[in-house]
Amino acid sequence: MQEATGSGFLRAAGYRRVSMREQVDGFSLDAQENSITKYAREQGWKLINIYQDAGISAKKGSHRPAFENLLADAKLKKFDVVIVDKVDRFYRHLGGLLTTLDLLNGYGVSFVSVQERIDFTSPWGKLMLSVLGTLAEIYLDNLRQEVRKGKLQRARQGLWLGGTPFGYCNGLCSKCTDPNGQGYCPEFGQPDKRNGKALVLHPVESKVVAQAFDWYTSENYSFRTIADNLNQFEVQLSNNQSVPARQKGLPGRSAPHSFNRDTVRDLLGRMAYAGKLTYQGVDKDGKHRKRKNPSEIFEATHDAIISLETFEKAKEIRETRYKNCFSRNNRPVRVYMLTGILRCGYCGGSMRGVSNGYRRYYVDGNQRDKSCHCPQKTIYAEEFEKQFMDWINSIFENINLEVDIQNESVAKIQEERLNRSRDLFLLGEIDYASFTAEKKRTDDIKEALHTIEARSIIKFVQESKSHLLDWEHLSQLKRKRLLQSLVATAYVRESAFVAVQPTFAFQPTVASQSQGLRACNSGEGGIRTRDWFNPALT
Repeated sequence: MQEATGSGFLRAAGYRRVSMREQVDGFSLDAQENSITKYAREQGWKLINIYQDAGISAKKGSHRPAFENLLADAKLKKFDVVIVDKVDRFYRHLGGLLTTLDLLNGYGVSFVSVQERIDFTSPWGKLMLSVLGTLAEIYLDNLRQEVRKGKLQRARQGLWLGGTPFGYCNGLCSKCTDPNGQGYCPEFGQPDKRNGKALVLHPVESKVVAQAFDWYTSENYSFRTIADNLNQFEVQLSNNQSVPARQKGLPGRSAPHSFNRDTVRDLLGRMAYAGKLTYQGVDKDGKHRKRKNPSEIFEATHDAIISLETFEKAKEIRETRYKNCFSRNNRPVRVYMLTGILRCGYCGGSMRGVSNGYRRYYVDGNQRDKSCHCPQKTIYAEEFEKQFMDWINSIFENINLEVDIQNESVAKIQEERLNRSRDLFLLGEIDYASFTAEKKRTDDIKEALHTIEARSIIKFVQESKSHLLDWEHLSQLKRKRLLQSLVATAYVRESAFVAVQPTFAFQPTVASQSQGLRACNSGEGGIRTRDWFNPALT
């Protein structure tokens, strides 16, 4: 390897770099160039090129075009030595730094750092290089920790993290640079609303967001149809003018544009519109997690556009609609209300909804995937759904809510008697035996009437029964959501509804109507429904 020092003629290449943060803070690329040029002149070397990466970090795995070009030219032996102002301009990761220097060494290219004034080709230079590289890596790790803590603290204060989301602006109306500002926002050029550190409602976009959630929670629109509607939607302003809805676009990259399915889906998934801030946290490698459930949720300082209940309802609809579309080839597609619930009674495979264009069916998913040889046959959807709904209706027809309400009233009266007995015992007006007798009487009534569950059961039954009475007017998705609230799993053999696993909320109601019927192996609380339809089998 050629020596990097001395008066011999060498071809030198310089490398200078600043990160985005350093650019903002005023670190100078020119100062690095002057340092590199002066050093090459002092050594009598010919400086043939200076490679530059501006606004790019030197951490491990970062993409630096000029740095990569430097390595490619080193391989072609276009120069003999690389000059940098400081080691951290070249690399901030020790492993990457040592690997790169070893690569340069293999190409016959030396490396010199001006500020450290060390010849890194000597044994002492290599030792010093390891120390400096370690310090650079520690600095980067410390910076990453500080940035992470800063983001978390900002979230705790309720301040937004990242770019301004659609529906909001920074409130600096007098010097607005928002893409949907000048010529679009009616408040452009007016006095500032805030100091620019917190989000404020955009007078046009916020109404677009509210309308999108309103359409979606009605359960009559898909992402695509909402996008189509928004592209025709106009916001009515207070001066009787109207403004067409449009996206912000990306400043410097794209102009404001129309809505599409993906932008609507992203919009409907933002909890920020409900006045909440989500902090995603970091994974085990210290990197910020994306598109995952937030690790923490904070109250935001900005105003909400929708209620939290509206957001949660939209979230529930998204989960219910997963893998269910509204149309295919411009033709409506049915939502099979038992998919996700119905399973094969032989192999346990999920039953999938299919259609031949004329009739609807449920088929065994394991058979469909050819993962097992199961005797289960394809069943007609209409016939089985009727059988299933007959069972559901039979449960609710036999419930006597008046008795349950009366029982709850009896239990409440007895609880009050027990409280009075406790007070009298503490005052010394009755003995301990009388108090324990009253307590035992209360426990017996509770055990008999299941009063702990009575109130929640009655409310759940009343709401579910109300929806069932309005069944014909419910949308397909509302029907599916109702059934999912009642039944966790239903089993079919041949074309018979043979067993069911009620949900936790529905299980006490089913249990009260299934006395004398045998349990099954479909889980705790599972019921053999074939015995329900055929009592003789019991």
